[in-house]
Amino acid sequence: MIGLRIDGRYEVIEAIGGGGMANVYRARDVILERDVAVKVLQPQYTHDEAFIRRFRREAQAATSLIHPNVVDIYDVGEEDQTFYIVMEYVGGSTLKEKIVREGALAFQEVLQIFDQISSAIAYAHDQGIVHRDVKPHNILLDEDGTVKVTDFGIARAASAATITHTNSVLGSVHYLSPEQARGGAVTLKADIYALGVVLYEMITGTLPFDADSAVSIALKHLQEKIPNAKALRPDLPESMNNIIRRATAKDPLYRYETVHDMLHDAKTALLPERMNEAPLELDDQSEEETKVLPVLSDQQSSEETIVAPSEQTDQEENDTKANEPKKKSKRKRWLFPLLAFLIIVPTALVLGFMVIPSWFAVDEVQVPDVVGTNYEEAEQLLEEHELIVTIEREYHDEVERDVVYYQDPRAGRNVKVESAITLRVSDGPETVEMQDLTGMSVEDALDLLEELDIDVETTSEPSDEQPPGYVISQTPEAGEEVIQDELSVQLVYSETPQMTLGDLTGSSEQAVRNYLESHQLSGSFDREYSETVPEGQVITHEPGPYVTIDEGSDVTFVISNGEPPVEEEETQTRYAEIPVNVTDPEAGQSYDIRIEFTDRTTGDDPEIFVEEEITESTEYLVPFEVSKSIPGTYTLYINDEEMQSNTLEFEED
Repeated sequence: MIGLRIDGRYEVIEAIGGGGMANVYRARDVILERDVAVKVLQPQYTHDEAFIRRFRREAQAATSLIHPNVVDIYDVGEEDQTFYIVMEYVGGSTLKEKIVREGALAFQEVLQIFDQISSAIAYAHDQGIVHRDVKPHNILLDEDGTVKVTDFGIARAASAATITHTNSVLGSVHYLSPEQARGGAVTLKADIYALGVVLYEMITGTLPFDADSAVSIALKHLQEKIPNAKALRPDLPESMNNIIRRATAKDPLYRYETVHDMLHDAKTALLPERMNEAPLELDDQSEEETKVLPVLSDQQSSEETIVAPSEQTDQEENDTKANEPKKKSKRKRWLFPLLAFLIIVPTALVLGFMVIPSWFAVDEVQVPDVVGTNYEEAEQLLEEHELIVTIEREYHDEVERDVVYYQDPRAGRNVKVESAITLRVSDGPETVEMQDLTGMSVEDALDLLEELDIDVETTSEPSDEQPPGYVISQTPEAGEEVIQDELSVQLVYSETPQMTLGDLTGSSEQAVRNYLESHQLSGSFDREYSETVPEGQVITHEPGPYVTIDEGSDVTFVISNGEPPVEEEETQTRYAEIPVNVTDPEAGQSYDIRIEFTDRTTGDDPEIFVEEEITESTEYLVPFEVSKSIPGTYTLYINDEEMQSNTLEFEED
């Protein structure tokens, strides 16, 4: 993507982040001349039409959010199956990076950051938008300290895609509300829960729950209370601790009604009168604990059975009064009814309290322990105890397929026969469909697998199926169901064919060009003078002879221009006057004279200018051709004895 221009407008400069769903780049808007952030969807999402429609709808909805603490969205589009969102570029770092870097933050700083985060979320809720993926990774801190919340609407689109794509939402499982982890209806209360977890992380510098798998973390959100932050931060004011407790209640009914309420509570948390307030105690159970509905139903039925006779007795009493005959004037007229009353009523009461209830009583049975057994065996055992079985299947990283890992009510409870028993049965570790990586560049494939934290091995081989550097085959194959946490991928990618370069020194240029063409090589040619290699032949080449190179490589040749030309050097003619004096000419004595010289014309060996016998004084005028590099020299011999020598240099103007 680096260097590309999206939609002819956004020039991608560098990668600045990303995740399982999208990569984020810093780009330059060449029209408005400003830096922007461009979020580009991962390739595996581009063919899911339902996801794309929802992505567009949610992204368009997010463009309506105009708030100082919300990242502005400028544009949403698609180009060549590349779906992107253009948004405000925020320098600085994420809140997650700050917490990792600094650890637990000062309380005042926590509340300043939280004030801006919750203001943004509250504003979004007022516009009818639930974020659904509130986490420090989606909270940006500008260089001037301004908080910007991002990814509004995208979380909603992503959650719709997790059924068929890799579970990117589970990357945020540390902040999922119990109802999100359970796959139930998600309201603004889910954002309130996530805000409570973010507040806990800023205060303590750590996450409340962690485990080896996303499912284990989700179960902790479902079944365990958020740990007490004061255990890690003893100086934490109870007022701030109470905000965490209320926001992270398992039951959404116990949480703040709105983010506005939570924000108002946070604004007063550090007031002196609130610093030491009593710890908040909530009668809060997770839905996992309160699912023992058959028992409650049985209790309610028992109460109705107790009340029913009372109501029936009252009615009978009213009927008796209504139908009671008028008193007779004589005593014998009321004596018989009185005796009957004294006999019948006690008998009826005995029947009402001892016999009749037994007619409507329902037998109880103790729930057997079926956790850890095969679901078919568990179902058979429970049906033998006259219990109604409901099975819920879920992926589980640690429990084998078809094995019961949870039952509700728990073993040992006494329940009425035909009560409902819910069993959670493992589908084994969650599997995903292996993506097709063939035809993808090996660099892109490695980046994708690294982002998904998948081990990968690569090998290369020559191939005519794909260009060099592209994936030829993969193991596991595309479409195969795999367990992502246990996945190891082997990729085979095409390599460039190689060859051994021959020795082309001394070859003619035309012969070299023919060689390059027949071996699918390219070449470049330089020229130099050479005193040893004839003109037009190769002096050297790089790479050199017998080196192994890739097909299509470039080879650089140096071709001889022949011997270097002789430079014409400036010359001068100098003269030397050499007198030879004879002191007594009349004596008739003779002398053998020889003058030897060198200059540009003689080379290194001297030549004889004159060689003769004289009997009288003689003066010789010797010419020399000299240059800056070659002077003139002469030597005078008389009777073979060296008498004089001299050098004549080039005279500069």
